[in-house]
Amino acid sequence: MISVAQARPASADEAAERDRRELTGSVVDQTTGEPVPGAIVATGSLETTTADDGRFELAGAPSGWLDLVVVADGYEPLVQRVRRGLPVRLLVIPTGELGGSELIMIEEKLKLDGKASSYDVGRDVVRTLPGSGNDALKSLQSLPGAARVPFGLGGLVLRGSAPRDTNVFLDGIEVPILYHFGGLASFFPSTMIESMEMVASGYGARYGRGQGGLVDIRSRPGRTDRWAVGSEVSLLDASVRAEGPARGGNVSLGVRRSFVDAVLAAVPTNDLTLAPRYLDAQLRWQSRSGKLTALLFGADDGISLGTSTNTLDARQSFVRAGLRYAERRGDLELSVVPWLGFDRSAIIANENQVIRSNVTAATRATVQRDVHHGFVAAGLDVQGNRYGYKLVADAPELPTGTMPSSPGVEGSRWAADLGVWTEALHRFAGDKLAIQPGLRGERFGLTDEWVLDPRITLRQQPTPNVAFSQSIGRYHQPALATSTDYQLPGEPFRASSAWQASAGVNVVSKMLGGDITANAFGATLDDLAVDVVSGATPYASPGSAAAGGAAAASRQFTEEQLGSYSYRANRGRGRTYGVETMVRRRVGQLQGWVAYTFSRSYRQGDPWALESYAPYVLDQPHVLTALVTAPVGPRWRIGTRFRYASGNPITPTVGSYMDTGLQEYVALSGRVLSERLPAFAQLDVRIDRSWNRPWGTLKLFLDVQNVTNRLNPEGVSYNFDYSSKQYSRGLPVFPSLGLEYVP
Repeated sequence: MISVAQARPASADEAAERDRRELTGSVVDQTTGEPVPGAIVATGSLETTTADDGRFELAGAPSGWLDLVVVADGYEPLVQRVRRGLPVRLLVIPTGELGGSELIMIEEKLKLDGKASSYDVGRDVVRTLPGSGNDALKSLQSLPGAARVPFGLGGLVLRGSAPRDTNVFLDGIEVPILYHFGGLASFFPSTMIESMEMVASGYGARYGRGQGGLVDIRSRPGRTDRWAVGSEVSLLDASVRAEGPARGGNVSLGVRRSFVDAVLAAVPTNDLTLAPRYLDAQLRWQSRSGKLTALLFGADDGISLGTSTNTLDARQSFVRAGLRYAERRGDLELSVVPWLGFDRSAIIANENQVIRSNVTAATRATVQRDVHHGFVAAGLDVQGNRYGYKLVADAPELPTGTMPSSPGVEGSRWAADLGVWTEALHRFAGDKLAIQPGLRGERFGLTDEWVLDPRITLRQQPTPNVAFSQSIGRYHQPALATSTDYQLPGEPFRASSAWQASAGVNVVSKMLGGDITANAFGATLDDLAVDVVSGATPYASPGSAAAGGAAAASRQFTEEQLGSYSYRANRGRGRTYGVETMVRRRVGQLQGWVAYTFSRSYRQGDPWALESYAPYVLDQPHVLTALVTAPVGPRWRIGTRFRYASGNPITPTVGSYMDTGLQEYVALSGRVLSERLPAFAQLDVRIDRSWNRPWGTLKLFLDVQNVTNRLNPEGVSYNFDYSSKQYSRGLPVFPSLGLEYVP
């Protein structure tokens, strides 16, 4: 028996109330706009399946914000934050449209592992970041703790450290550079990267030979089902890659070559010629079991600058060949990475030549056993180097009354480094607390010394969504081979060192659909190799090491490969401190972050800062990055990035005088590095368009850096008598247009 009240149609108010109790919406293919039937939509313990028209109803969903998980055959999994009460439209991306495995993990995992903090970016976002030029590794420059690099030069300045202080590894193989000349592209293609981790400071005992940060990159395996060939063409370069099954495993290979030099060669000029270029290539094989991986990769950069009377040729190249064996047997995990390398850097300016080379043979071995509430690990790190050099130039000036050392104009030297380490992780208090102590001992062959570095990380996780971490440790960095060419008599070189400390918190926010991080950091540096002979050049004159601006900054990025060509000694000290914060949304289609870093970095020990500290030439107190990217319809994606940074320090002029002997004006310098260039601000925009076809996916992207064409000063120059100055501008509006094919 049915009453009249039960049988009557529902009123509009009742229908609205029912809609509020149910979560309704549709699942749609982002590329084609077609509905996706049979997709599983779930939140918590509730689950449903989409109908033939892609629609779904999820009854009994709790009020407020919910995290929906969408899983469908042929599509990438989707997690999106929605609010009950209004119909939602969920856009899913077909499998393969993202290029296979483009998961870039620069990660801050909220788990009790005792590791130092790092950050992650989803694979559907990282290669479409505005300002990156379709290059995943350039996304590192947008993360907290990373200072802005003048002129977009390659390298990373992390938490006030010098670029040479940060080490880069690919599958356990140490790499001499992260970016090609000019920072236009990284040395390794994004499509061959599986994961990537950046630690700005405070990493564990497994790595040494550095007193700054760490970048650890993992390459991805090739396809095992069939062969596929892809390519990319942009205004800067062209690349081709292939991957597929091979005997006993899978193979992937790629090659990329820029054509900026060819374009510039076709442009008529009156006198000046400029021809920059870069080339990189990769070959990777992995066994069917995944235990054995072989890698061969390298890069070659060059730039030629010439006039009718002067020429400058600079070239930098490297090759790496390595074999990685990794196996896990129960609780025991073992990995061994032997590798060989060759580096060469050369600058030839008219009759002057600086040519350096290095042949390296190295092995990294690690053994780890899982134990109750953690693990115990130990490892060996051996590296042998043969350094070669050819120096054809006038020797730098020495103090009066001293005799120079005799490095010779051409020669070689051998050196072997040995590192041994151990560390352990122990969780306790119901797995809410963790401690990870480590100890690393090393011998540096170039300076014939032993060092010992204790390190420890603490981590607390009172709730599943909140974690605290603290770390402190000592780090040693061997002397550069390029620095030992010229040294003061009686002052042999030794390794520099740093004490690093940090403390931070990470909070996962369901309301935000992401997380919030904050880290305070500090470091003291000792025994830095610094210039100890003051020449006649005034500090404020362009080109002086103490002038600041672009000229002084560029030396920081080339010193490791080419040297400083000055007499040096371990008389320098340094200190850095600051705080970095990041608010990030990484759930749903709209993704991005806001990162702010306050950092101060000082140095002492050069002739211009013997008694007191002066700002480091790359010191930037304030760096702000705001980035967002989102799909617009099923085929478009638009993103934008805004960056603000304090100007780099410069040494001002306070006047000049006429040198009657030279018949020219000489600058009178003010306090060294006491002023700054105007602040840097830049807006970048990126637009992506994709076409999904049975034979693959075409992606067209337009990435415009400095879209407002803002004049950002990077250096300063003066007129003949130093009575007026003008700024050299940085990168103008710079578009990068490219087409990518993904099979």
